[in-house]
Amino acid sequence: MKSNYAFLNDHFPVLAGMGSLAEDYLYTDGNSCLIKLGLYAETMVNLMMEFDGVAPPAVDNTHANRIRALKREGLISPRCQAH
Repeated sequence: MKSNYAFLNDHFPVLAGMGSLAEDYLYTDGNSCLIKLGLYAETMVNLMMEFDGVAPPAVDNTHANRIRALKREGLISPRCQAH
């Protein structure tokens, strides 16, 4: 079966691979699936920062703070933000 993440192969093969692995683990190892999805999210945020030229936080460089930096730059749509 073709992965739901296959469309990323041309430009973001790392994301395609992580997404595909998460799918592989979905029904056999839920913990590994969640770990892969977490890595996918972290990698996606890091790629966004790199491509958009946003510097990572100098202090407390956590995933949450990197997301906040992208929000401050207006790179995450308001409709995608939690309230």
